[in-house]
Amino acid sequence: MSSPIHCRQVTRRFGSLTAVNDVSLDVPAGEICSILGPNGAGKSTLIRLLCGLASPDSGSISVAGFDPAQPATRLEFRRRIGVVPENLALLPELTIEEHLRLTGPIYGLDSATARARSEELLQALALSAKRHTYARECSHGMRKKTALAIALLHNPSVLMLDEPFEGVDPASVEVIRVLLETAARRGVTILLTSHILSLVDRISSRIVLLRDGRILHNEPAGAMPHSTVEELYFQLVEQPSAPELQWLGSQG
Repeated sequence: MSSPIHCRQVTRRFGSLTAVNDVSLDVPAGEICSILGPNGAGKSTLIRLLCGLASPDSGSISVAGFDPAQPATRLEFRRRIGVVPENLALLPELTIEEHLRLTGPIYGLDSATARARSEELLQALALSAKRHTYARECSHGMRKKTALAIALLHNPSVLMLDEPFEGVDPASVEVIRVLLETAARRGVTILLTSHILSLVDRISSRIVLLRDGRILHNEPAGAMPHSTVEELYFQLVEQPSAPELQWLGSQG
């Protein structure tokens, strides 16, 4: 049986730039797979390919049993997945609550279910008091949490989350971590990107390292050759090198 997230030899180019280069990946049901890499490694492009927001130049992709690039099954595919995209895709003239109420029917939820789940998510993500705030007036963290609430609303079988913890307050980060771990235990397949390596260490069951569009490492978290994700990252992806700026802080 194919994994809920399955891609083989996937490549995506933008002119002379190869953003995703011959990537093959399987994420089994119930795993939290964290994709790590420096800026420009291809992480966001890979998520766009997996959720059907872009098409590969070559290779094959299957997510939740669907080809994301197939127009004929796009609506049913969207109902199986939850996505937090890089740009968050919120409408500036809608409030936080309106985003949730209007999204429910698109995913096939009846109004009562959509209303009840929206209320639970607003409470869980500390958005209840800000429910009438327009997206254009929201902080980045509030927008990120709204996008996550939309992704969770219809109880998808696959979650693909681009930087779900970035810009979010510490209490909400902990809530999101618990929500994702609970979903994974119940069989939801989760793929996420993050630069918060300490959090990735806690939450991940699989670690994938990406650089220049290629996979450098793809193993279960328990099989890591290093004691922490940070050590693995600095060994295989990039070693930090901070130059001494003689002028920085100098008032002379």
